[in-house]
Parts: sequence; C-alpha cells; structure tokens
Amino acid sequence: MPYIPPTSHVTLLATLRRERLLPLAGDVIAQARQRVEAADVVAHTFVADRHHLVDVGRKLGLPDDQADSALVKQDGDLVKQGEPIAVRKTALGLRKLTARSPADGRLVAAAGGKALVAAISKPFELRAGIPGQVVTILQSRGVVLETTGALLEGVWGNGREDSAPLRLLGDSPTSTLTAALVDMNLRGALLACGQLADPAVLKTVADVRPRGLIVGGLAPGLVAQVRRLDFPLLVVEGFGQRGFSAPAYALLKSNAWREAWLNAIVWDRFSGKRPELIVPLPSPSAPPPAPAQGEALAVGKRVRVLRGREAGKIGAVLELGETPVLIASGLRVRVARVMLEGGPAGGSAVPFANLELLE
Repeated sequence: MPYIPPTSHVTLLATLRRERLLPLAGDVIAQARQRVEAADVVAHTFVADRHHLVDVGRKLGLPDDQADSALVKQDGDLVKQGEPIAVRKTALGLRKLTARSPADGRLVAAAGGKALVAAISKPFELRAGIPGQVVTILQSRGVVLETTGALLEGVWGNGREDSAPLRLLGDSPTSTLTAALVDMNLRGALLACGQLADPAVLKTVADVRPRGLIVGGLAPGLVAQVRRLDFPLLVVEGFGQRGFSAPAYALLKSNAWREAWLNAIVWDRFSGKRPELIVPLPSPSAPPPAPAQGEALAVGKRVRVLRGREAGKIGAVLELGETPVLIASGLRVRVARVMLEGGPAGGSAVPFANLELLE
C-alpha cells in the first residue's frame, strides 16, 4: 500500500490559486475575470472596534417585553451616533422618549428590551495581496485569485501578511541575523536570513520597520516575542539552530529584489493552508502546472527529514522498505533508505513517518 506523506512546496514556478476572504460577510467589489494588482481592494466589510449594550426598555420607560414594538431600526441596520434606535410617544403625544445609538456603527441585534450596537470607526478593506486574475467570486465573502509565481511554504507564521520587495541578508543559507546586517535602507522591505536567535537583534529589526521577515530557523525562546510583531514573520524550516535548506535558499536568492507577498498565516492542518511566500512571476505561453499534492512516497522523490537526529536534512529516496523493521524506539515501522546531503554513501534509514515530500 503506498504511503502518502505531507508535502512542502519549494516551487520555482507554478500556477497558484488563493482564496482572499473577509473576516465577516460583506461586499465583494471585484468582478470575475478582472485583473488586479496586489494593493487593489477586492472586497470590504465592517468590523467592530467595540460593542455597546443599550437598555431600550429603561430609556423608554417600558417593560422589556413591550419595548421591541418601539424599535425604528432593524437588526443589521447602520446607525449614526445619536440616531434613534427606538421611539415611544407618551400617552397624550406631547413628547417622545428615545433610545439613541451611542456610536457610529451597526445594530447587531435588538430583542427583549435590549439593543447591541457594534461601533465601527472605518470599514475593513480586503486587498488582493498578489497580482492576478479573479477566477471566482465567493458571494459576500471574497474572491479566488489565480497567478503564476514561485512558492515557498513554511512551518510557522505569526498570523500577519504584507507585500514588498524581497531582500536576502547574509552570505549563506545558515547566516545568523545580526545587528550589522540591518540598516535603515531595509525599511519597507521583506527581509530573509538563515537564522534568528538574539532577542536584541529582533528589536533592532523592529526599529527598522520592515514589511516582513523570513527565517530558516527561529530560536524557540523568541516565539512569544515574534507573535507580538506588527509585521509578518515566516519560519521556513523549523525551530532551533538551522538555516534555509538548499532549495529554499536558491529560491530566495534567485528572486531577491522582486516584489513578493508574505502570508504568515497559522498552519491549519485540517484545511491544508500553510504560511507561505509567493513571488509573482510572468507566465510562459503555456501556464505552468499547479503544485503537486497528495503524491505517494517513491524512489527518486526529494524529501526532507522532519524528526530525529537528521531533522531538516534534504535527500532523495533510494529504496522503500516493504516490511516493518524494529527501530531504536522499540517500534516496528516501515523505513526508507535516503541519500541525505552530507550523509553516508549508502544512505540513511529513515522511518516513513519522519519524511515529507519537497516539491
């Protein structure tokens, strides 16, 4: 039975489709087959800054079960600060009692004598992020864009995104980011360097105000700190003292100075969405294929070791074991013989479960 491992993409040119979704239902303003640039707004919605609860019954002097009949606004209506939500005329009609909105925003819900108003200071605008063509409109939620370009997937992101020219720092895949590599000329760029280990250097980088940071390896002790950054950070290979793999470094080096999109989303293993860097590139006459997914482990495939003493190393599969064998942990598992970079001439035995395809 074939074994299908996870796949990590380090692809120099592919046809890519990406969903761009609003955080809440809203209005899609892009059109199908429209060509968009990275900074173009494709949809917008209203996201609440805070919420206010209005006691409509008390303001109108009515029992809660009677106050709803006095509402002049419905759920979902936009409201201005001071605008009436509910109005009650007194018995003789000589004056009116009014419950007013405490802020500009939207009436989320009104029932049982209470009204919830979401305060909104400005609309949320969803930008394309990458140049491409709108191929699908997702009603009230967003769009699907298609582009061609290089794709580099990572293992961890801090949940932010941005676009900017890519700058590669250091002179090797394992270069460590130091204060000497960072200056104000890097402001507004996406920075890439092999390793980040020093919290003081991270502060120096933040002071420069780049649009994003890509590292091969990140010191585990910095995770809490990088979560709070106001720009995206992508970890490509993993945590600890490791730099970029040779394929990842080659992709970054060949695309230095090009405009790129860093989407450092949190890896969702259920949907398959991973943090990634996309470098849009011109499409050849025949569109390149989409990145491969769900392929079986096979002889000749390029793989990366995920766990164990060889973690992070790249190699090619020489042979696939047909029957389980006993390994040092005491488990019986199927193993592959893999020719790893810098490994023994005959290859190394690696359990199937410790491998991922590198496409």
